[in-house]
Amino acid sequence: MRLPDETDALPFLALLDGAETALGTAVQTAVKRADEQAFALANGQNLMFCEDAARRLHQTLLTMPDIAAFHIQVTHAESLHAHDAVACVSHGW
Repeated sequence: MRLPDETDALPFLALLDGAETALGTAVQTAVKRADEQAFALANGQNLMFCEDAARRLHQTLLTMPDIAAFHIQVTHAESLHAHDAVACVSHGW
């Protein structure tokens, strides 16, 4: 992403909150085994393709005044197939 010249810091918390709201799920970097089932259930009730996720993130970032330009790449890492599904969208480049 590119920030406007007048912005001195990356709006990290706003980005994180915006992404979680747009996608309807919490960002998880590591999930403990005990939490994995609840996390999978929550995601299973909020099904979307990677293109849907990219669109939702795109709409969210468009509303953020501290972001002048961005490129989003959403990857669904396949565990059952020999390929991944990827969706990309850019704004302002």
